[in-house]
Amino acid sequence: MTKARMKSDAFTAEIDAIEDLSEKCGIKNAIFYKWEKIEYKDLINKLEKLWILLFNYSNKEDLKEQVLELDKKYKILFVSTPLELLVNVVTEIKSILWHVQSDHPDIFRDKHLQRELIQSHNPELGIKFIKGEPEALDILEIEEKVWYPFIIKPVDGVQSAWVEKITTRKQFESYIKHYHYFHDRLKSRWVDSKILIVEEFIDGKLYSVDYFVSWDGDITVSKPIKVRLWIDVDVDDYCCIARISTEKTDGEFKWMRLKSFIKSTVQATWIKNTFVHHEFKINSKWEFKTIELNWRIGWWRLEVLKRSCDVNLYEFIVNPEMKATKLKLNNIAVNIYATKRWILTWFNKKILEKISQRSTVYKIDLEEGFIGKEVWLTRDWFVKVWVIKLEDSDYKKLRKDYLYVKSKYHDLLEIEQPPEIMKKRKYVFNKVKNFLKLKDK
Repeated sequence: MTKARMKSDAFTAEIDAIEDLSEKCGIKNAIFYKWEKIEYKDLINKLEKLWILLFNYSNKEDLKEQVLELDKKYKILFVSTPLELLVNVVTEIKSILWHVQSDHPDIFRDKHLQRELIQSHNPELGIKFIKGEPEALDILEIEEKVWYPFIIKPVDGVQSAWVEKITTRKQFESYIKHYHYFHDRLKSRWVDSKILIVEEFIDGKLYSVDYFVSWDGDITVSKPIKVRLWIDVDVDDYCCIARISTEKTDGEFKWMRLKSFIKSTVQATWIKNTFVHHEFKINSKWEFKTIELNWRIGWWRLEVLKRSCDVNLYEFIVNPEMKATKLKLNNIAVNIYATKRWILTWFNKKILEKISQRSTVYKIDLEEGFIGKEVWLTRDWFVKVWVIKLEDSDYKKLRKDYLYVKSKYHDLLEIEQPPEIMKKRKYVFNKVKNFLKLKDK
Protein backbone atom coordinates (compact mmCIF):
# COMPACT_ATOMS: atom_id res chain seq x y z
CA MET A 1 0.00 0.00 0.00
CA THR A 2 1.59 3.25 -1.13
CA LYS A 3 1.53 6.64 0.60
CA ALA A 4 -0.46 8.11 -2.29
CA ARG A 5 -3.09 5.39 -1.98
CA MET A 6 -3.35 5.76 1.79
CA LYS A 7 -3.98 9.49 1.36
CA SER A 8 -6.56 9.04 -1.40
CA ASP A 9 -10.32 9.60 -1.18
CA ALA A 10 -10.81 5.91 -1.90
CA PHE A 11 -8.82 4.93 1.20
CA THR A 12 -10.71 7.54 3.24
CA ALA A 13 -13.95 5.88 2.07
CA GLU A 14 -12.54 2.53 3.18
CA ILE A 15 -11.74 3.86 6.67
CA ASP A 16 -15.16 5.56 6.95
CA ALA A 17 -16.87 2.29 6.01
CA ILE A 18 -14.85 0.33 8.58
CA GLU A 19 -15.55 2.93 11.29
CA ASP A 20 -19.27 2.87 10.45
CA LEU A 21 -19.29 -0.94 10.69
CA SER A 22 -17.58 -0.77 14.09
CA GLU A 23 -20.11 1.71 15.47
CA LYS A 24 -23.18 -0.14 14.17
CA CYS A 25 -22.11 -3.71 14.89
CA GLY A 26 -19.40 -3.44 17.56
CA ILE A 27 -16.88 -5.16 15.28
CA LYS A 28 -13.14 -4.52 15.52
CA ASN A 29 -11.31 -4.14 12.23
CA ALA A 30 -7.68 -4.94 11.48
CA ILE A 31 -5.64 -3.44 8.62
CA PHE A 32 -2.38 -5.07 7.53
CA TYR A 33 0.03 -2.78 5.71
CA LYS A 34 3.51 -3.23 4.30
CA TRP A 35 6.73 -1.22 4.85
CA GLU A 36 7.82 0.60 7.97
CA LYS A 37 5.40 2.15 10.43
CA ILE A 38 7.31 5.44 10.41
CA GLU A 39 6.35 5.86 6.71
CA TYR A 40 2.72 6.49 7.69
CA LYS A 41 3.12 7.76 11.24
CA ASP A 42 0.50 10.57 11.18
CA LEU A 43 -2.11 8.48 9.39
CA ILE A 44 -1.56 5.47 11.62
CA ASN A 45 -1.86 7.52 14.82
CA LYS A 46 -5.20 8.80 13.51
CA LEU A 47 -6.44 5.28 12.70
CA GLU A 48 -5.42 3.93 16.11
CA LYS A 49 -7.61 6.59 17.73
CA LEU A 50 -10.55 5.11 15.80
CA TRP A 51 -9.87 1.72 17.46
CA ILE A 52 -8.74 0.19 14.19
CA LEU A 53 -6.08 -2.48 14.79
CA LEU A 54 -2.99 -1.97 12.65
CA PHE A 55 -0.33 -4.51 11.80
CA ASN A 56 2.86 -4.08 9.81
CA TYR A 57 4.07 -7.09 7.81
CA SER A 58 7.28 -7.74 5.86
CA ASN A 59 6.26 -10.50 3.41
CA LYS A 60 3.41 -12.88 2.58
CA GLU A 61 4.46 -15.56 5.05
CA ASP A 62 4.72 -12.99 7.82
CA LEU A 63 1.24 -11.74 6.91
CA LYS A 64 -0.26 -15.24 7.20
CA GLU A 65 1.46 -15.89 10.53
CA GLN A 66 0.19 -12.62 12.02
CA VAL A 67 -3.39 -13.36 10.92
CA LEU A 68 -3.19 -16.78 12.61
CA GLU A 69 -1.94 -15.14 15.81
CA LEU A 70 -4.84 -12.67 15.64
CA ASP A 71 -7.23 -15.61 15.26
CA LYS A 72 -6.13 -16.91 18.68
CA LYS A 73 -7.34 -13.70 20.33
CA TYR A 74 -10.42 -12.84 18.23
CA LYS A 75 -13.01 -14.62 16.13
CA ILE A 76 -12.23 -13.53 12.56
CA LEU A 77 -15.46 -13.04 10.58
CA PHE A 78 -14.08 -12.16 7.15
CA VAL A 79 -10.79 -11.61 5.33
CA SER A 80 -10.53 -9.48 2.18
CA THR A 81 -8.15 -7.34 0.13
CA PRO A 82 -8.53 -4.57 -2.46
CA LEU A 83 -5.15 -5.54 -3.95
CA GLU A 84 -4.78 -7.92 -6.91
CA LEU A 85 -1.37 -9.01 -5.59
CA LEU A 86 -2.88 -10.53 -2.44
CA VAL A 87 -5.96 -12.31 -3.82
CA ASN A 88 -4.35 -15.76 -3.71
CA VAL A 89 -2.82 -15.09 -0.28
CA VAL A 90 -6.25 -14.25 1.16
CA THR A 91 -7.60 -17.50 -0.30
CA GLU A 92 -4.82 -19.38 1.54
CA ILE A 93 -5.56 -17.53 4.80
CA LYS A 94 -9.29 -18.30 4.61
CA SER A 95 -8.45 -21.95 4.01
CA ILE A 96 -6.15 -22.06 7.06
CA LEU A 97 -8.88 -20.40 9.17
CA TRP A 98 -11.39 -23.03 7.97
CA HIS A 99 -13.65 -20.32 6.52
CA VAL A 100 -16.27 -21.47 4.03
CA GLN A 101 -15.02 -20.78 0.49
CA SER A 102 -16.23 -21.05 -3.08
CA ASP A 103 -16.03 -24.57 -4.54
CA HIS A 104 -13.55 -23.19 -7.09
CA PRO A 105 -11.19 -20.78 -5.23
CA ASP A 106 -9.51 -19.79 -8.53
CA ILE A 107 -12.81 -18.68 -10.07
CA PHE A 108 -11.94 -14.96 -9.77
CA ARG A 109 -8.48 -15.31 -11.32
CA ASP A 110 -9.24 -17.71 -14.16
CA LYS A 111 -11.40 -16.10 -16.87
CA HIS A 112 -11.71 -19.41 -18.73
CA LEU A 113 -13.05 -21.22 -15.65
CA GLN A 114 -15.67 -18.49 -15.24
CA ARG A 115 -16.79 -18.90 -18.85
CA GLU A 116 -16.80 -22.71 -18.66
CA LEU A 117 -18.90 -22.95 -15.48
CA ILE A 118 -21.46 -20.37 -16.62
CA GLN A 119 -21.77 -21.92 -20.09
CA SER A 120 -22.24 -25.47 -18.76
CA HIS A 121 -24.85 -24.32 -16.22
CA ASN A 122 -26.90 -22.17 -18.59
CA PRO A 123 -25.92 -21.66 -22.27
CA GLU A 124 -28.20 -18.59 -22.43
CA LEU A 125 -25.98 -16.85 -19.88
CA GLY A 126 -22.75 -17.93 -21.54
CA ILE A 127 -20.86 -16.74 -24.59
CA LYS A 128 -18.67 -18.43 -27.24
CA PHE A 129 -15.00 -18.82 -26.28
CA ILE A 130 -11.75 -20.68 -27.00
CA LYS A 131 -8.52 -20.82 -25.00
CA GLY A 132 -4.93 -21.77 -25.75
CA GLU A 133 -1.31 -20.64 -25.79
CA PRO A 134 -0.50 -18.05 -28.51
CA GLU A 135 1.13 -20.52 -30.91
CA ALA A 136 -1.71 -23.03 -30.46
CA LEU A 137 -4.57 -20.66 -31.32
CA ASP A 138 -5.86 -21.32 -34.84
CA ILE A 139 -7.50 -18.36 -36.56
CA LEU A 140 -9.54 -20.72 -38.75
CA GLU A 141 -11.02 -22.37 -35.67
CA ILE A 142 -11.68 -18.95 -34.12
CA GLU A 143 -13.43 -17.76 -37.29
CA GLU A 144 -15.55 -20.93 -37.34
CA LYS A 145 -16.53 -21.02 -33.63
CA VAL A 146 -16.46 -17.34 -32.57
CA TRP A 147 -16.11 -15.04 -35.61
CA TYR A 148 -15.41 -11.28 -35.69
CA PRO A 149 -15.28 -9.10 -33.77
CA PHE A 150 -13.82 -10.97 -30.80
CA ILE A 151 -11.97 -10.10 -27.61
CA ILE A 152 -8.56 -11.62 -26.88
CA LYS A 153 -6.86 -11.36 -23.47
CA PRO A 154 -4.71 -13.27 -20.94
CA VAL A 155 -6.80 -15.88 -19.14
CA ASP A 156 -5.27 -14.73 -15.83
CA GLY A 157 -5.33 -11.00 -16.48
CA VAL A 158 -4.66 -7.92 -14.38
CA GLN A 159 -6.69 -4.69 -14.68
CA SER A 160 -7.52 -5.10 -18.39
CA ALA A 161 -3.85 -5.47 -19.34
CA TRP A 162 -3.45 -6.47 -23.00
CA VAL A 163 -7.19 -6.77 -23.67
CA GLU A 164 -7.91 -6.08 -27.32
CA LYS A 165 -10.87 -6.13 -29.67
CA ILE A 166 -9.97 -7.95 -32.91
CA THR A 167 -11.84 -7.20 -36.14
CA THR A 168 -9.49 -8.66 -38.79
CA ARG A 169 -7.10 -11.58 -39.28
CA LYS A 170 -4.21 -9.10 -39.63
CA GLN A 171 -4.97 -7.63 -36.18
CA PHE A 172 -4.97 -11.12 -34.66
CA GLU A 173 -1.60 -11.97 -36.21
CA SER A 174 -0.12 -8.70 -34.93
CA TYR A 175 -1.45 -9.35 -31.40
CA ILE A 176 0.05 -12.87 -31.29
CA LYS A 177 3.37 -11.65 -32.66
CA HIS A 178 3.78 -8.92 -30.04
CA TYR A 179 2.29 -10.82 -27.10
CA HIS A 180 5.52 -12.77 -26.58
CA TYR A 181 7.40 -9.53 -25.83
CA PHE A 182 4.63 -8.27 -23.58
CA HIS A 183 4.45 -11.44 -21.44
CA ASP A 184 7.48 -10.39 -19.39
CA ARG A 185 5.59 -7.28 -18.33
CA LEU A 186 2.65 -9.44 -17.26
CA LYS A 187 4.99 -11.63 -15.19
CA SER A 188 6.12 -8.53 -13.32
CA ARG A 189 2.44 -7.99 -12.48
CA TRP A 190 1.95 -11.47 -10.97
CA VAL A 191 0.68 -13.17 -14.15
CA ASP A 192 2.78 -16.17 -15.19
CA SER A 193 0.39 -18.07 -17.48
CA LYS A 194 0.79 -17.69 -21.24
CA ILE A 195 -2.70 -18.96 -21.96
CA LEU A 196 -5.03 -16.59 -23.82
CA ILE A 197 -8.81 -16.64 -24.03
CA VAL A 198 -10.69 -15.65 -27.19
CA GLU A 199 -14.34 -14.77 -26.69
CA GLU A 200 -17.15 -13.25 -28.73
CA PHE A 201 -17.59 -9.50 -28.46
CA ILE A 202 -20.88 -8.57 -26.80
CA ASP A 203 -22.18 -5.36 -28.31
CA GLY A 204 -24.11 -3.65 -25.55
CA LYS A 205 -23.99 -1.37 -22.52
CA LEU A 206 -21.53 -2.29 -19.77
CA TYR A 207 -22.54 -2.27 -16.09
CA SER A 208 -21.18 -3.44 -12.78
CA VAL A 209 -22.94 -4.54 -9.62
CA ASP A 210 -21.53 -5.51 -6.22
CA TYR A 211 -23.01 -8.17 -3.98
CA PHE A 212 -22.17 -10.40 -1.05
CA VAL A 213 -22.88 -14.14 -1.11
CA SER A 214 -23.12 -15.68 2.38
CA TRP A 215 -21.78 -19.11 3.31
CA ASP A 216 -25.23 -20.63 2.64
CA GLY A 217 -25.96 -18.77 -0.61
CA ASP A 218 -27.98 -15.71 0.48
CA ILE A 219 -27.26 -12.74 -1.79
CA THR A 220 -27.26 -9.04 -0.78
CA VAL A 221 -27.11 -6.75 -3.83
CA SER A 222 -26.06 -3.11 -4.34
CA LYS A 223 -27.26 -0.68 -6.98
CA PRO A 224 -25.88 -1.22 -10.53
CA ILE A 225 -23.37 1.26 -11.96
CA LYS A 226 -22.84 2.08 -15.63
CA VAL A 227 -19.26 1.78 -16.88
CA ARG A 228 -17.91 3.89 -19.72
CA LEU A 229 -14.85 2.59 -21.58
CA TRP A 230 -11.97 4.07 -23.53
CA ILE A 231 -13.76 3.22 -26.76
CA ASP A 232 -16.49 5.67 -25.74
CA VAL A 233 -13.98 8.49 -26.32
CA ASP A 234 -12.51 6.89 -29.46
CA VAL A 235 -9.45 5.29 -27.86
CA ASP A 236 -8.88 1.66 -28.81
CA ASP A 237 -8.56 0.03 -25.41
CA TYR A 238 -10.77 -1.38 -22.70
CA CYS A 239 -9.87 0.66 -19.65
CA CYS A 240 -12.71 2.25 -17.69
CA ILE A 241 -12.91 6.04 -17.97
CA ALA A 242 -16.10 6.66 -15.98
CA ARG A 243 -18.32 5.04 -13.37
CA ILE A 244 -21.85 6.41 -13.42
CA SER A 245 -24.50 6.08 -10.73
CA THR A 246 -27.56 8.10 -11.79
CA GLU A 247 -31.34 8.02 -11.92
CA LYS A 248 -31.09 7.14 -15.62
CA THR A 249 -28.92 4.08 -14.90
CA ASP A 250 -31.26 3.09 -12.09
CA GLY A 251 -34.29 3.39 -14.37
CA GLU A 252 -32.77 1.11 -17.03
CA PHE A 253 -33.18 -2.00 -14.86
CA LYS A 254 -35.99 -4.34 -14.10
CA TRP A 255 -34.80 -5.51 -10.72
CA MET A 256 -36.27 -9.01 -10.88
CA ARG A 257 -34.40 -9.69 -14.13
CA LEU A 258 -31.13 -8.50 -12.59
CA LYS A 259 -31.58 -10.51 -9.38
CA SER A 260 -32.49 -13.63 -11.35
CA PHE A 261 -29.34 -13.18 -13.48
CA ILE A 262 -27.15 -12.80 -10.37
CA LYS A 263 -28.72 -15.82 -8.66
CA SER A 264 -28.19 -18.00 -11.73
CA THR A 265 -24.54 -16.86 -11.99
CA VAL A 266 -23.90 -17.67 -8.32
CA GLN A 267 -25.45 -21.12 -8.76
CA ALA A 268 -23.33 -21.75 -11.86
CA THR A 269 -20.03 -20.78 -10.25
CA TRP A 270 -20.64 -22.20 -6.72
CA ILE A 271 -19.54 -18.93 -5.11
CA LYS A 272 -19.82 -18.76 -1.31
CA ASN A 273 -18.86 -16.45 1.57
CA THR A 274 -17.43 -13.70 -0.63
CA PHE A 275 -17.99 -10.32 -2.18
CA VAL A 276 -18.42 -10.26 -5.95
CA HIS A 277 -17.79 -7.36 -8.29
CA HIS A 278 -19.78 -8.47 -11.34
CA GLU A 279 -19.24 -6.75 -14.71
CA PHE A 280 -21.85 -7.55 -17.34
CA LYS A 281 -23.38 -6.29 -20.56
CA ILE A 282 -26.95 -6.10 -21.77
CA ASN A 283 -27.19 -6.74 -25.51
CA SER A 284 -29.83 -5.60 -28.03
CA LYS A 285 -32.01 -8.62 -27.16
CA TRP A 286 -32.03 -7.57 -23.49
CA GLU A 287 -29.89 -10.61 -22.60
CA PHE A 288 -27.52 -10.36 -19.62
CA LYS A 289 -23.98 -11.53 -20.44
CA THR A 290 -21.20 -11.80 -17.85
CA ILE A 291 -17.97 -10.05 -18.81
CA GLU A 292 -16.04 -10.73 -15.62
CA LEU A 293 -16.37 -11.75 -11.98
CA ASN A 294 -13.97 -10.23 -9.47
CA TRP A 295 -13.89 -10.70 -5.70
CA ARG A 296 -11.98 -7.61 -4.59
CA ILE A 297 -13.96 -5.06 -2.63
CA GLY A 298 -13.16 -1.54 -1.47
CA TRP A 299 -11.70 1.70 -2.79
CA TRP A 300 -13.91 3.50 -5.35
CA ARG A 301 -16.75 0.94 -4.98
CA LEU A 302 -17.26 1.91 -1.37
CA GLU A 303 -16.97 5.61 -2.16
CA VAL A 304 -19.36 5.85 -5.12
CA LEU A 305 -22.08 3.73 -3.48
CA LYS A 306 -21.80 5.62 -0.21
CA ARG A 307 -22.08 8.99 -1.94
CA SER A 308 -24.85 8.03 -4.37
CA CYS A 309 -26.92 5.56 -2.33
CA ASP A 310 -25.64 5.87 1.26
CA VAL A 311 -24.76 2.15 1.27
CA ASN A 312 -21.83 0.66 3.16
CA LEU A 313 -20.87 -2.51 1.29
CA TYR A 314 -19.05 -3.95 4.31
CA GLU A 315 -22.34 -4.06 6.18
CA PHE A 316 -23.48 -6.75 3.74
CA ILE A 317 -21.25 -9.21 5.64
CA VAL A 318 -23.24 -8.95 8.87
CA ASN A 319 -26.62 -7.74 7.63
CA PRO A 320 -28.13 -9.98 4.90
CA GLU A 321 -31.44 -8.11 5.25
CA MET A 322 -29.98 -4.94 3.73
CA LYS A 323 -31.58 -3.83 0.48
CA ALA A 324 -30.50 -1.44 -2.24
CA THR A 325 -31.79 1.98 -1.16
CA LYS A 326 -33.13 4.76 -3.31
CA LEU A 327 -30.61 6.86 -5.18
CA LYS A 328 -29.65 9.81 -3.00
CA LEU A 329 -27.48 11.74 -5.47
CA ASN A 330 -26.39 11.34 -9.10
CA ASN A 331 -22.66 10.61 -9.12
CA ILE A 332 -19.98 10.27 -11.84
CA ALA A 333 -16.25 9.62 -11.43
CA VAL A 334 -14.14 10.21 -14.56
CA ASN A 335 -10.67 8.59 -14.69
CA ILE A 336 -7.97 10.30 -16.74
CA TYR A 337 -5.21 8.24 -18.38
CA ALA A 338 -2.54 9.16 -20.90
CA THR A 339 -3.45 8.02 -24.42
CA LYS A 340 0.17 7.73 -25.55
CA ARG A 341 3.19 6.15 -23.94
CA TRP A 342 5.17 9.35 -23.53
CA ILE A 343 6.47 11.53 -20.71
CA LEU A 344 3.88 13.48 -18.69
CA THR A 345 5.23 17.05 -18.51
CA TRP A 346 2.30 18.90 -16.94
CA PHE A 347 -1.45 19.25 -16.77
CA ASN A 348 -3.34 21.72 -18.95
CA LYS A 349 -4.16 24.35 -16.34
CA LYS A 350 -6.54 26.35 -18.54
CA ILE A 351 -8.76 23.33 -19.18
CA LEU A 352 -8.45 22.28 -15.55
CA GLU A 353 -9.64 25.69 -14.40
CA LYS A 354 -12.65 25.59 -16.74
CA ILE A 355 -13.60 22.11 -15.56
CA SER A 356 -13.23 23.03 -11.89
CA GLN A 357 -15.69 25.91 -12.44
CA ARG A 358 -18.46 23.56 -13.60
CA SER A 359 -21.12 23.54 -10.90
CA THR A 360 -21.33 19.73 -10.50
CA VAL A 361 -17.57 19.14 -10.12
CA TYR A 362 -16.86 18.74 -6.41
CA LYS A 363 -13.37 17.17 -6.39
CA ILE A 364 -10.37 16.77 -8.68
CA ASP A 365 -7.72 14.29 -7.53
CA LEU A 366 -4.42 15.14 -9.19
CA GLU A 367 -1.41 12.80 -9.12
CA GLU A 368 1.47 15.25 -9.45
CA GLY A 369 3.88 12.42 -8.61
CA PHE A 370 3.56 11.21 -12.22
CA ILE A 371 4.97 14.45 -13.68
CA GLY A 372 8.22 13.71 -15.49
CA LYS A 373 7.44 10.00 -15.66
CA GLU A 374 6.34 7.72 -18.45
CA VAL A 375 2.59 7.10 -18.58
CA TRP A 376 0.43 4.75 -20.61
CA LEU A 377 -2.91 2.96 -20.64
CA THR A 378 -3.84 -0.55 -19.55
CA ARG A 379 -2.93 -2.55 -22.63
CA ASP A 380 0.63 -2.30 -21.40
CA TRP A 381 0.46 -0.74 -17.96
CA PHE A 382 -2.00 0.92 -15.59
CA VAL A 383 -1.43 4.58 -14.72
CA LYS A 384 -4.44 6.62 -13.65
CA VAL A 385 -3.23 10.22 -13.50
CA TRP A 386 -6.41 12.00 -12.52
CA VAL A 387 -9.94 11.53 -11.21
CA ILE A 388 -12.61 14.19 -11.78
CA LYS A 389 -15.69 13.75 -9.59
CA LEU A 390 -19.13 15.16 -10.30
CA GLU A 391 -22.41 14.94 -8.41
CA ASP A 392 -25.78 16.68 -8.41
CA SER A 393 -29.43 15.95 -7.72
CA ASP A 394 -30.25 17.31 -11.20
CA TYR A 395 -29.37 14.59 -13.73
CA LYS A 396 -29.55 16.89 -16.78
CA LYS A 397 -27.10 19.35 -15.25
CA LEU A 398 -24.74 16.51 -14.31
CA ARG A 399 -24.90 14.98 -17.80
CA LYS A 400 -24.11 18.34 -19.41
CA ASP A 401 -20.96 18.76 -17.29
CA TYR A 402 -19.92 15.14 -17.87
CA LEU A 403 -20.13 15.61 -21.65
CA TYR A 404 -18.02 18.76 -21.29
CA VAL A 405 -15.30 16.85 -19.39
CA LYS A 406 -15.47 14.08 -21.99
CA SER A 407 -14.99 16.59 -24.83
CA LYS A 408 -11.82 17.91 -23.14
CA TYR A 409 -10.49 14.47 -22.25
CA HIS A 410 -7.68 14.26 -24.83
CA ASP A 411 -6.29 17.72 -24.04
CA LEU A 412 -6.07 17.48 -20.26
CA LEU A 413 -2.54 16.05 -20.17
CA GLU A 414 0.52 17.69 -21.68
CA ILE A 415 2.86 14.95 -22.83
CA GLU A 416 5.95 14.83 -24.96
CA GLN A 417 8.57 12.38 -26.19
CA PRO A 418 12.00 13.90 -25.53
CA PRO A 419 14.75 13.40 -28.17
CA GLU A 420 16.72 11.05 -25.91
CA ILE A 421 13.65 8.84 -25.44
CA MET A 422 12.99 8.80 -29.18
CA LYS A 423 16.65 7.96 -29.86
CA LYS A 424 16.61 5.12 -27.32
CA ARG A 425 13.32 3.73 -28.69
CA LYS A 426 14.67 3.86 -32.24
CA TYR A 427 17.80 1.95 -31.15
CA VAL A 428 15.76 -0.74 -29.35
CA PHE A 429 13.35 -1.04 -32.29
CA ASN A 430 16.20 -1.51 -34.78
CA LYS A 431 17.88 -4.02 -32.49
CA VAL A 432 14.70 -6.13 -32.26
CA LYS A 433 14.09 -5.76 -36.00
CA ASN A 434 17.63 -7.00 -36.82
CA PHE A 435 17.27 -9.87 -34.38
CA LEU A 436 14.01 -11.01 -36.02
CA LYS A 437 15.67 -10.91 -39.45
CA LEU A 438 18.55 -13.01 -38.12
CA LYS A 439 16.10 -15.43 -36.50
CA ASP A 440 14.22 -15.87 -39.79
CA LYS A 441 17.48 -16.65 -41.60
